[in-house]
Amino acid sequence: MHPTKRSRQLVDHSFFPFLQFNNQKNKIKHKSFIIVSALFLSIGLLLTLIGAELLIKKPTVEPDVFFGMDIGYGDEQTAIKLIDKVEDYVNLIILGSLQLTNDTEALTRVCDHLYQKNMHFIIFVSFAEHGYTPARGPDPQFFIQATEKWGDKFLGVYVFDEVGGKLIDGAHSINMTEANNYNMAATRYTHHVDFYLENITRYYQNATFPVFTSDYALYWFDYLSGYDVVFAEFVGNDSRQLAAGLCRGAAKTLNKTWGVIITWPHNDLDSFVENPDQLYDDMLLAFQNGAKYIIVFNSPGFSVEDGQTIPNPAPTEYGTLTSQHLDKMQKFWNYLQTHPPADNYPANTAYVLPSDYGSGLRGPEDKIWGKWEADLISPQILSDINLLLQTHVLFLDIVYETQIGSTPVNLPYDKLLFWNGTTIKK
Repeated sequence: MHPTKRSRQLVDHSFFPFLQFNNQKNKIKHKSFIIVSALFLSIGLLLTLIGAELLIKKPTVEPDVFFGMDIGYGDEQTAIKLIDKVEDYVNLIILGSLQLTNDTEALTRVCDHLYQKNMHFIIFVSFAEHGYTPARGPDPQFFIQATEKWGDKFLGVYVFDEVGGKLIDGAHSINMTEANNYNMAATRYTHHVDFYLENITRYYQNATFPVFTSDYALYWFDYLSGYDVVFAEFVGNDSRQLAAGLCRGAAKTLNKTWGVIITWPHNDLDSFVENPDQLYDDMLLAFQNGAKYIIVFNSPGFSVEDGQTIPNPAPTEYGTLTSQHLDKMQKFWNYLQTHPPADNYPANTAYVLPSDYGSGLRGPEDKIWGKWEADLISPQILSDINLLLQTHVLFLDIVYETQIGSTPVNLPYDKLLFWNGTTIKK
């Protein structure tokens, strides 16, 4: 029997003789009941569908500032604990521990947890310990499915870090012995890092995702190598404004995005995180400079014993952070909610370095491309930058006199102050 015919028979009162005496009246009541029931059923179904849609699709409005924490240590339980602790005052988590990102099943559960909390996230992977592949991170198929599964909450992949800074400090494997001049060094650097990144993409089956990193030098060349977003490190006693001006200038000129990550307070690592007041000041300074991403790095680091890398124990229940640090993060989050977004690129004046001048600019001890000592023009460049940073503060970017291939790079500033004393006003 056809289902629709059967259902009509079940509600046809003519089949029951004892109801015939009031059949007409009952029919009217029954029709009203059916109409009302159908109305409530339709409303209920609509609300159910709306609710399901809200559960499936999270809001897609991009925040003015991505503010959050890089969880650079621990396992799945560590990540869940920290996520639940800070969920009310961050909108971004970087899953930065290889202990977690190497475990695809655990990583998937943590990403699901973040997605349900409507939080954005970035996933860290690293190059192989020896050679280029396989990557250290989740299974090769992982990022093929990430965007489909988590939508715009999955922002991209953080691949390695501090390539430029480590090169200058002699702690990176890029071989510069064959580079005879700055141009050859720059070419070797960008080709080498691009090769690294291509191997990562190939390993992950050519999945498409934005690529992030952090650095404390050579931001311009990180972008040229293929990174989409670079976080300038606020680290040690290094000038925060120098880091912001270099990274922001590279991002503006090369049409990229930039941010800040607040890392170690001292280069000797006697302390794992700066004091809460300094942390708040650094977050505020990053915002005032226009950083799109503002990240607090949370990891006790590693020790090497008998050739083995061993994670250091976390000094507090929240990693390197105390409850006072978290209070400052919440205070900063409240500040973001009550202040208009800053201009990501506020500077209209730029100091222009010589082409391919690969110095960290932290002082006369910084080598150029990790190979050459400071040259004859280095003292004047350092003096110029220090003076300009004092007078221009937030409104100075530092860029390069260069071109990509045979195409000159347009420097989008009203005023250009060149290293050789030339000034151009547009």
